[in-house]
Amino acid sequence: MFETNSQKTRLASAAVFIAASIWGLYWVPLRLFVENGVDGSWTVALLNAPPVLVLLPFVLWRHKELQGHLGRAVLIGIFAGAGLAFYASGLVFSSVVRSTLLFYLTPVWATLIGLFWLNERVEPLRWLAIALGLIGMVLLLSGGDATSLPLNIGDLFGLISGVFWATAAAMIKRYPDTPILGMTFFQFAGCTAIAALIGLVAAVTPAPSAQALADSLAVAAVASIGFILPTVVIIFWAQRILFPGRAGLLMMSEVLVAVITASFFLPEEQLSALEWFGAGLILLACLVEVMTTPKPEPAPS
Repeated sequence: MFETNSQKTRLASAAVFIAASIWGLYWVPLRLFVENGVDGSWTVALLNAPPVLVLLPFVLWRHKELQGHLGRAVLIGIFAGAGLAFYASGLVFSSVVRSTLLFYLTPVWATLIGLFWLNERVEPLRWLAIALGLIGMVLLLSGGDATSLPLNIGDLFGLISGVFWATAAAMIKRYPDTPILGMTFFQFAGCTAIAALIGLVAAVTPAPSAQALADSLAVAAVASIGFILPTVVIIFWAQRILFPGRAGLLMMSEVLVAVITASFFLPEEQLSALEWFGAGLILLACLVEVMTTPKPEPAPS
């Protein structure tokens, strides 16, 4: 039984690592929308709206599965949706690397939540992985440019997003019987609504025209339904098995993909040798976490 649980943990860990790596390309369609005239957090609302339409018929068809779980599914969806909305908005208002790294303070919040709310056992290797990840993030943020030190609105969004996502991950672990379909639907619906609300309240960028939305709709549908939706389902499934701190550390694979792709395709986000060293430490933190198998919990007396 313990071996089966161990294999299931490794499978979930690998699934989170791969799915999060795909999220490292989240910035690509957002930047394409900007070129088409959809700017700011409106890009996030546009990208997350298509899965809502796709999932709605399935939610209505299988609504009985949500009976007794609706409140939790909505709450998890709101927190996860807020996390994704603020994170993606940060990608637009700040640099890809900086916003992604601020989001990936998530393992710190997740481990603290897991420690006090889920009674998670945090062993020395876990603390080592967290330390490596945080040191790597500090190095990645130490670009040597003094003008980049103050937090802008995008940086603030990136920081807030990690808190929301860590809370959602803890709730998924706490309430593993919550239907994935319901959580996924409310996550995309919540993300779309919150991103639109950010656009209205922050008023940093004007609402897009109907023509700009039409020009970007095809890319939004392919990216969100073909790539983002499956990865969200995979991560929600895996977070039922993994503790939030472990899942958060594994999701740092997104940082590496985002950093590497942004440094190649966005000239303003080139990395120094020190920053590359920081990225390597983050990868090492992920490897340490993957190699660490949690001890089986004692059977209840």
